[in-house]
Amino acid sequence: MIYIILLIISIICTLIYISNNCLAIRKYNIKNKKIPDKFDGLKIIHISDVHSKIFGNNNEKVIQKVNKINPDIVIMSGDIIDKREKDIDKFINMYKEIYLKYPVYYSIGNHERKLGYFKYKEYIEKLKELGVHVIINGKEKILKDDEEIIINALKFRENMQPKKLTLDRKNKYINYMYNKLKNIDNTKFNILIAHDPENFKLYKELDIDLVFSGHVHGGLIRFGKNCLLSPRRKFFPKYSYGKTQEGATTIITSSGMGNASIPIRMFNRPEIVEVILNKEEVS
Repeated sequence: MIYIILLIISIICTLIYISNNCLAIRKYNIKNKKIPDKFDGLKIIHISDVHSKIFGNNNEKVIQKVNKINPDIVIMSGDIIDKREKDIDKFINMYKEIYLKYPVYYSIGNHERKLGYFKYKEYIEKLKELGVHVIINGKEKILKDDEEIIINALKFRENMQPKKLTLDRKNKYINYMYNKLKNIDNTKFNILIAHDPENFKLYKELDIDLVFSGHVHGGLIRFGKNCLLSPRRKFFPKYSYGKTQEGATTIITSSGMGNASIPIRMFNRPEIVEVILNKEEVS
């Protein structure tokens, strides 16, 4: 009997270790008629919710996986640094090779906001010094000759869903986001980096083509396609993980790489997301 108990404990410990430390690569293809010819095949890496977790000596496991994919751009959708992080320089240096090698588009999450005013400003300025495109309630164009796609970003408080979403409040909220993004040219292919995926129905109202989110950590504990709990203590959150398309808008929600207040995940490996844009021919 004791051997059976020890075997069960060993299996559980192994599953917990894998679910928290073995990085996975998740791949998705996005087809859209609005993707310009010169962006057909564009390779994007999406990193979210690292929470200052380091994988391997000097973060070598992350660096190796990113370099193997060799993306055209990297999108970071917030909570890359944890609010409890004390050594900003050390953590930034762990990602320095990525920041210097690839165009990185970074939007903040709730943990960046909770670093404290001076620490937050220091962190953002050091990212910018390394050439990171930190977008806070705004947009940037990516140009290839005479063609472009647009990356929009909303910081966490502006994209966090209100608890009671009346029709009046919904319209007010949509107008607020629309104004923060300085209007949206829907003739272009628009990407939105927004940390909280639970606002997806509002992002759809903006006619965004592709949304990158995180925040929910894949629901912490996953059972196949179902998840248990979001960090906001919400059970069975709908947009917790993976690729979801509703109408013309697609959202990619990463399960993230680290943990925050609940320091465990099960059947829910940390991940780096790879997305390839494919131009869909007009029929």
